[in-house]
Amino acid sequence: MADFETQIQKLSAAIAGLESQRKSLGNAVVDPAIAALREQLKQLESTSGDRVETDERKLVTIVFGDVSGFTALSERLDPEKVREVING
Repeated sequence: MADFETQIQKLSAAIAGLESQRKSLGNAVVDPAIAALREQLKQLESTSGDRVETDERKLVTIVFGDVSGFTALSERLDPEKVREVING
């Protein structure tokens, strides 16, 4: 439930932020953006009551890897190139 509440709070804050920018951005920009956010908020609120949180215990394996020289490499290359090298 906390995740839903966090999302609802973020959407509400975004709507309030857009409302505060109405004077500088204008209605043509703010109205469609707020309408989209309100629709997301409406959908989120309508599904939040349907969800039942359940705790689940799982056995998982986590692998951490340390790539030698990664920091120096990532400082020199574009992020896309770093991803390409690491994925290779």
